Amino acid sequence: MRLVPASLFGRTLLVLGVGLLLAEFATVLINVLDRGSSVYRLASQQVAMRIAEAAKVLNRVPTDERGDVLEEFNSRDLRIVLSAKPIVVPQGPEELDPYERAFATTVQRDLGAPWRTDVEITARLRSVRPSPSDTEASTRLGQWLARNFYFLLPDTFTMVTQIGLQDGTTAVFYARVPQEPLRRLATLVPRLFLTLLIFFALAGLVVRTMTLPLARLARAADALGADPEGPPLRASGPREVRSVIDAFNRMQSQVRGYLVERARMLSAISHDLKTPVTRMRLRAEMLADPALRAKFVRDLDEMEAMVGATLEFFRSLGNEPRRQPIDVRALIESLCEDWRESGHDTSVQGTARVPYSAHPQALRRCLNNLIENALRYGERADVTIEDDGRTLRVSVRDQGPGIPAAELERVFEPFFRLETSRNRGSGGAGLGLSIARNIARWHGGEVTLRNAPEGRGLIAELVLPRPPEASKA
Repeated sequence: MRLVPASLFGRTLLVLGVGLLLAEFATVLINVLDRGSSVYRLASQQVAMRIAEAAKVLNRVPTDERGDVLEEFNSRDLRIVLSAKPIVVPQGPEELDPYERAFATTVQRDLGAPWRTDVEITARLRSVRPSPSDTEASTRLGQWLARNFYFLLPDTFTMVTQIGLQDGTTAVFYARVPQEPLRRLATLVPRLFLTLLIFFALAGLVVRTMTLPLARLARAADALGADPEGPPLRASGPREVRSVIDAFNRMQSQVRGYLVERARMLSAISHDLKTPVTRMRLRAEMLADPALRAKFVRDLDEMEAMVGATLEFFRSLGNEPRRQPIDVRALIESLCEDWRESGHDTSVQGTARVPYSAHPQALRRCLNNLIENALRYGERADVTIEDDGRTLRVSVRDQGPGIPAAELERVFEPFFRLETSRNRGSGGAGLGLSIARNIARWHGGEVTLRNAPEGRGLIAELVLPRPPEASKA
């Protein structure tokens, strides 16, 4: 299972998503800490005020009437007990000492008198007034939070405050500061989730806007080998992406110019080579010795065939300005009909869904070379057309002896021939398959060879990919 996406869009969105989640978590944490601190500060001030008011009232009323006063002040979070002397209170965690000092200072300020005030926060007196709604932290995590973040869970412990009254009596106040119910934070979660969703959607839109031009650039780069004459890519996206697209368009223009210049140069070379060959042929015809004249003419014929085949190899691409829709079935039928008229056995099966955009002469030369190769070495050529809307496949099968597996790729090398004789009529110049593959790759496709499964015959397969818009037709 891949956890990290492979695409730039997925990885960027993942980084932004994780960053947003961490930011939302930090927001919730800061909100909880800040809100808990504020709630504790207000609640502890109110409890301290109640304790101070109760102490001042108890200090004024007679001893025999203090019982009625205690009943009025006692509540779930506050219980008052009178003692003749200070009681012993088990010490609480040392982490809570700052809260004890701060609470004692608040009580002293509310009393307005220098009465003895002792405050101790302890968990051992939790059973003074138990309640079903008690939220005592029984787990280690809860105890750790209550000690180190007491302002979040003040209700976990009991705060014991002892105030010495003027008659020597000690008023003992068992108080618990109400805590902020954590369930109230549940109302914050949907809001944060909505905010996260909005930011995540905006981040996805921004990332898609940045990566979409890169995706188009990648498709254009793939199509460059198949169609260098394609239109330039529209520059869009951020400045850096637009600069890359502009560089790609300049490169495409330079490649197109190079191909045109190459075609012109080879055309000039072809024209220049014809003159000396013709001159040598005229001089050979003037030789008096018939045997010598025949040798010269044979060598000139072979040289002219070699030069012509070589120039055809280099001229096989780039000499047609634009691609055109071609009916592949009709093209193959016309080629096979020409070969049948010259006495060869050919057949055609299957058809293409829609016309294929290609250079007409180049594709015709590619298919004709494959058919000619099958007829030259395999007696007949059976052509099969398959088209699934995304890929056009043309298979040419012969009935010959096949090719050894080690030589299936070598036969595509220029001037390589399995036929070892010097007879160009029987073995050719060794450029037919090279030209066919060169044309196929120019169209973004490939030509491969494989031996027939029955053990007799060779299958040459031309694979031509269709552009996305054609596959939807």
